[in-house]
Amino acid sequence: MNYLAHLHLAAMTDTSPTGNLLGDFVKGQVSGLNYDDKIKQGIQLHRSIDTFTDSHSYTKSLTRELGSLRRYGGIIIDVLYDHQLAINFAKFHHNSLPVFAQDCYIQLDTNIKHLPDKYITTVSAMKQMDWLSGYGDMNNIERALTGISRRLKKPVELTESLDWYLENQAAIEQDFPEFYNDLIDYAVKTAASNR
Repeated sequence: MNYLAHLHLAAMTDTSPTGNLLGDFVKGQVSGLNYDDKIKQGIQLHRSIDTFTDSHSYTKSLTRELGSLRRYGGIIIDVLYDHQLAINFAKFHHNSLPVFAQDCYIQLDTNIKHLPDKYITTVSAMKQMDWLSGYGDMNNIERALTGISRRLKKPVELTESLDWYLENQAAIEQDFPEFYNDLIDYAVKTAASNR
């Protein structure tokens, strides 16, 4: 999952938004990281969510449909899942997406010791440009995939997947809630077992 889903799942599990977002920016054993237990729990949950998502049959079936881009399926599908969550946000949260996004921006901490510079830069840009609300707009999805493409070791045009997505969007929108509800259930149980 991408940023919006990780922050939404942090809210659903009452775990640290900062920790859940940090999962994309830190490596190594969680126990060896120099953060408090709440942050570590968020990082661990992030990693568990990613593993669940990547191994889920629905994600695998979508990835197979990407053809020559399926090697990058995990990246592409994560971004597209955030688009699905954004356009269907009312099904999964009592607040509107803009209200939820502003609440996240307040909660995301950039003043903790030992935070990676890349995390601080990303969170600052996210707040300034309101990335979370923007996931509902296809232009922003294209922009996100373009940015990711540029950061890959070997540049690949991930935006080529958008033609496939737009052709299949209605079917994906129909099936996404079942997958995402599975993910919410998994995240809630995982967070509860790690308390």
